[in-house]
Amino acid sequence: YHACLAASYMFSKLAFLATYPVIASEFPEQHGKSVNIDSTILAVSQSGETADTLASVNCARERAATVLGLTNAIGSTLTRVSRVYIGQQSGPEIGVAATKTFTSQLSVLSQLALRLAKKRGKVSQDEMDYLAENLEMLPDTVETIIQDQEEKVKEIAKKYKSAKTFFFLGRGSSAATAYEGSLKLMEIAYVPSIAYPAGESKHGPISLVEPGFPVVFVCPRDGTHKTLVGNIMEMKARGASVIAVIEKDDEEIKKLADDYIEVPKGIPEVLSPIPYVIPLQLLAYHMAVERGHNPDTPRNLAKSVTVK
Repeated sequence: YHACLAASYMFSKLAFLATYPVIASEFPEQHGKSVNIDSTILAVSQSGETADTLASVNCARERAATVLGLTNAIGSTLTRVSRVYIGQQSGPEIGVAATKTFTSQLSVLSQLALRLAKKRGKVSQDEMDYLAENLEMLPDTVETIIQDQEEKVKEIAKKYKSAKTFFFLGRGSSAATAYEGSLKLMEIAYVPSIAYPAGESKHGPISLVEPGFPVVFVCPRDGTHKTLVGNIMEMKARGASVIAVIEKDDEEIKKLADDYIEVPKGIPEVLSPIPYVIPLQLLAYHMAVERGHNPDTPRNLAKSVTVK
């Protein structure tokens, strides 16, 4: 769902196309009766066997909608019931919590958004080339983040390993990144965490903030940056400990943050969820290790959820 949420911003900004990310288990109740022959459903499932996703696909097919699939398992049920499917080809993921699944899905979805933008005549060839070039560079960018920032993430994990709750906040497509970071921390480190679009934090969640309360901000240098600085100040005024994932040399946020993790410069806004989620995945991993948990086999979770 979080990959679809981030992708909805890509489709909107690149292809000028409205899309509606939906939690699979809620699709039949929320949209089941409104789907028709003119609807296109893109179903995303790492295993291709997720029960809720397949139930939603069947619901859509019964109403004659076109079903597209995105999965990492060729030959899965999703590939058989989709009109067309795309294999994300990210290889087997051993750990239960999805990490490369998320980034791989976003890589494919961003390419799909680019192709649609070109077909619809919404982006110039120069912009297409620029985004495609940056997309190809992302593996190197991710490698750089891991090499240069992992030690800093380890220190942050040691510092906050006893925290009882975390906030994760972001704006625009970074809200999806915040949701994913929060989920990973809950899944493998067993730390309760709350993710919100940063602008919504003042509508209730901010009442939980007290001195030392850790708040993680996802802060790419995009159109939301100036407003996000204001949100950081709101949290600092209430005593929060701010952990910021920032673009390298973002001095304005460095001055405000208690701790920060840097991401290389020059990443286009629509592609930012892919590299910016890496520090949050590392944080969840090292928090789990610091708290004495095995991050590969979290309790009560299964790699493929095959029951509703």
